[in-house]
Amino acid sequence: MGKKIEKLVKESLKNITPYVPGKPIEELKRELKLKKIIKLASNENPLGASKKAVKVIKEKAKEIFRYPDSSGFYLKKALSEHLNVFPENIILGNGSSEVISMFIRAFTNPGDEIILPYPSFLIYRILSYENMVNPVEVPLDEDFSYNLEKMKKFITPRTKIIILCNPNNPTGTYINKYQLEKFLKEIPEDILVLSDEAYFEYVEEEDFGSCFPYIKKKNLMVTRTFSKIYGLAGLRIGYGIARKEIIEVLEKIRPPFNTTTLAQEAALAALQDQEHVKFSFINNSREKKYLFNQLGKLGIQCYPTQTNFILCRLKTKATPIIKKLEKNGIIIRGVKPFGLGDKFFRITIGKREENRYLIKNLKIFLK
Repeated sequence: MGKKIEKLVKESLKNITPYVPGKPIEELKRELKLKKIIKLASNENPLGASKKAVKVIKEKAKEIFRYPDSSGFYLKKALSEHLNVFPENIILGNGSSEVISMFIRAFTNPGDEIILPYPSFLIYRILSYENMVNPVEVPLDEDFSYNLEKMKKFITPRTKIIILCNPNNPTGTYINKYQLEKFLKEIPEDILVLSDEAYFEYVEEEDFGSCFPYIKKKNLMVTRTFSKIYGLAGLRIGYGIARKEIIEVLEKIRPPFNTTTLAQEAALAALQDQEHVKFSFINNSREKKYLFNQLGKLGIQCYPTQTNFILCRLKTKATPIIKKLEKNGIIIRGVKPFGLGDKFFRITIGKREENRYLIKNLKIFLK
């Protein structure tokens, strides 16, 4: 950065390392001139979007010259019926990350503290610095499970928000409902809780603890997304659920027209196609078992997951393996930016043919 510009930059931005997403397919095509590429890096639904969503996008494309419905009336109505809440309890965002951003901007002042799990989704730290708030990162236990008792010990008079990523990215671990209930009872009432539940629809464990049942009683918000199991990552649409009083505050700073016509219409169609959601869930559950079995045979440590990805650990460095896989047209995710060592990597659970091709290549490279 040029010295003249650096002097003008907001002080809080100087601590920020930009978020680096999983490598795009087109980038690898340009780099290596490959035709066939399998992307298992960004936790997208390998089955794609609902056919109903794709159909409505084509039908509504002719209307994109007009501004979208800024309130997202019909999508919020459908979500309220799906979740059994009022439309006033819902806010739409350009991905759930925008809702998280609005929440932090609305409820923090410079010098406040936000308690975060570590390692976790990097956007929490970035948004904290952006808003001149101190991120207090509380390490997960050695097996990457949450320790909410330890998290409580980091509460100070400056604590404003506690963020829970549940299930957690990049570890796939979750908070059980008994731990969560106790935690929510014991934290001070003037501390807000944000529960990022982007992978909620992939959860299989019956004791999973969602914050959703507590939204009417507590100062908390749950965020969810259409980017994961609904397969609409390219359209950027998510939502937050909270008490009406919290939503009203966020609406003050929500940018007008922040979700597009195509995103709203596709999300509405995807929400109504629960058969596609069910099929995606079944595929994920089946392929998760397959990958755990096959990766285990290769001596790769896999951490239990309630998501559509698996955190893995090698006995040697992962970066050379990641580079070799890319040369063969397979993109997986290195997790050093999350603060994990170079022995770790993350795999999105794909379709059977994709997973087989991954295992075939790993067998070669790990000999």
